[in-house]
Amino acid sequence: MCVVWIAFVTVYATVPIRYVHTPGFAAWGLMLAGVVAFCLGAALSRLSTQGPAQPAEDDFGYLDALIIICAIMGLTGAAFIVIDKVFFSGQDWSIGITALRDRRFVEVVEGVPIRRSPLVYIGYLTISFSCVSVCLFLLKGEKVGRLAGWLAQASILAMAVYAVLYGGRMPILLIILLAIGCAMVRKLTHQTLLPSGWYLWPKTAFVTLAFFAYTNLVWTLRRDMNRVVDFDGFVRVADKKWDLAISPWLDHAVRSGKIAAGTVMDFVSTAMYLTHSPTTVQRIVEHSSSLSTYFGLYQIGVLSPLFDVFAPGLKLPETMRAELASTGIFGWFPNAWGAWLLDCGYYFGLFAIIVWGVLSGAAYRAVLRGGSVAAQLMLVFVYMTILVSPLNAPFGMANSFLIFCSFAVVAAWLCWRTRRAQRSIR
Repeated sequence: MCVVWIAFVTVYATVPIRYVHTPGFAAWGLMLAGVVAFCLGAALSRLSTQGPAQPAEDDFGYLDALIIICAIMGLTGAAFIVIDKVFFSGQDWSIGITALRDRRFVEVVEGVPIRRSPLVYIGYLTISFSCVSVCLFLLKGEKVGRLAGWLAQASILAMAVYAVLYGGRMPILLIILLAIGCAMVRKLTHQTLLPSGWYLWPKTAFVTLAFFAYTNLVWTLRRDMNRVVDFDGFVRVADKKWDLAISPWLDHAVRSGKIAAGTVMDFVSTAMYLTHSPTTVQRIVEHSSSLSTYFGLYQIGVLSPLFDVFAPGLKLPETMRAELASTGIFGWFPNAWGAWLLDCGYYFGLFAIIVWGVLSGAAYRAVLRGGSVAAQLMLVFVYMTILVSPLNAPFGMANSFLIFCSFAVVAAWLCWRTRRAQRSIR
């Protein structure tokens, strides 16, 4: 966590853009308190994981079937979401995904409901198992059969389809971060970064390049939709909508023809996307008296449609969206610390971060002491949450709460299976 945040603050300080809502002492202090609280929790986890190492006794006889089941569930969930969005949501797809996303953003702020079929709820619950399939394959690819291995790789498409369907990128970024988490776990357990025999290095390079190309395509489509036809228009949009200015030297380089305007517009858009979260924390600090505590509703996106359907009279999602929109926070990343503050308040937020640190440290030490597949799977999720913390909290990105639930369910089953096998041997 410390390394990630040192790197993030360094990038924030050196990137050639300047924000209007520059975070002050209180905002930076809040973020520092979050890092310290997480580290404190990770240190406290030592108290619950003391004792001699207990090497895992996994037999891996279940692995192929588990990967295949998770892959099928994930791909089926993606198909259900596509069917619901295209045929049952009543949205006009002829205007294009980018324009539809922008329109839906406005409708969400205004409280305009969207039609949902049962398929979309089933899809949300099952698509996250595609991430489990991918991670199990990356963790134990040397022990996986051909069918399970190819299905696991194909299940990456589930999150890619989900991202494209919503005109976003975070589901793809999350699966990339989970893959990085798998590589970190493999390194921790003295294995190669990627399993051999599957030609994964060229595939990894292709996926990375495709993601960057897709990201730049999204920026181009959004500029076209907003009729940004030149660099001057881009600078005006950055000033009015994003509250930022491009550094004078970079602006001069574009206008003098030294750097292509399209390249700089893509770079600035991506840099803003990745570094703006401290400005959101500053807004939270400035408007703290106007914001309620959302008790998980902010991070766990699936709760909003559930409240809309099963408890519309409470109007909790509408209240949250109205407050966030009025303070200029809606639609912007708050990083992990701002998200916990919105969901839990100052004191319970720090407590929640400490618990997050304790659980993360426990997963790390469980892998060091034994290295069971269940512990490794949960540590992958932990690494992902740390890597994404400069943008959002553990449960705040692209249904990451449901991804966590799918990891927890599979890890619990693995633990139960291992214990049952040990009892039968005795």
